[in-house]
Amino acid sequence: MGVFNALFQGITSTQFYLYGRKRFTATGWEEASKAYKAGQLENAELSSKVYLVTGANAGIGREVTEYLASKGGKVYMVCRDKERAEKAKDHIVERTSNKNVNVLLGDCGLQRDVRRIFEEFGRKEQRLDGLVCNAGALLDEKTLSKEGVEVTFATHLLYGCYLYTKLAIPFLEQSGDPRVVMVSSGGMYNTKFPKWEVATSTSSHKYDGQLAYAYAKRGQVLLAEQWAKTYRNIKFVTCHPGWTDTPGVAAAYGDKKKYLEPMRSMYQGSEGISWLCATPGAELESGAFYLDRSPQRKHLSGMFFSDGSFTKNTDAEVDAMMQKLEEWSETPPAQ
Repeated sequence: MGVFNALFQGITSTQFYLYGRKRFTATGWEEASKAYKAGQLENAELSSKVYLVTGANAGIGREVTEYLASKGGKVYMVCRDKERAEKAKDHIVERTSNKNVNVLLGDCGLQRDVRRIFEEFGRKEQRLDGLVCNAGALLDEKTLSKEGVEVTFATHLLYGCYLYTKLAIPFLEQSGDPRVVMVSSGGMYNTKFPKWEVATSTSSHKYDGQLAYAYAKRGQVLLAEQWAKTYRNIKFVTCHPGWTDTPGVAAAYGDKKKYLEPMRSMYQGSEGISWLCATPGAELESGAFYLDRSPQRKHLSGMFFSDGSFTKNTDAEVDAMMQKLEEWSETPPAQ
């Protein structure tokens, strides 16, 4: 990284942290929630809706799944581990008295699994009202999947968002009010989407797990923007759950999570995502990045918390990203 890049990265990361201290914590949620319209979540009726939630057996995904089930929605939980998935499902069914909670087993970071999951889903359903791309990982060490793709990139962007959504679109188009909710992160404020070999960790660059995560999260935001332009009848949104005390955050940050305190409760981190799933699509801004039920800015890399240009991609760079995602998602995985 050159001197100027390092300088701008320092400014951007510092402003991200200070910005987050005010908005992403439990204190930020308490302030934002004062503007909520009463009863929007509580009075939702979802008994005619079908949802698919990835990473649904724990954390944010489990909270969102339980909410959707509590309002009568038919929910498909996509999980990797059968035992944990069935345990979470049983818990949700018991708490909601909704037996229309189903498990689809598979790894969102594997192309074969994603394709098989949608084959299974297609044998059971003809329509999908909401897709929640929530599965993810934040790793310190570079790790390749069984198919030879770096896990963070594969799970968050290539297969876990791009391929999932691509395969879901025919089902979403059968809905009268469809939406795709990609659970991104405020970490995307730290960077633009980089060169493909950097994003995919196929270059000689030293691996940085935090940046690999941020690259994928920025990619999600760009992906939602592009698909919002292409598919006008489907709402595509990305969102940030804030700094929420989830098992994933605890595993990734350990003692360092104290710098994110006061952290949000699971409810505070998930309710905005539940709202994105339940509110009428007419209330959503397709292509937007949400926090606490409201569209947010997408950049803060300039001086004095202005947008700046350090984290912005050109149209040509975004087009190249979309082309590569399509090519890689259609390339037969390694044996």
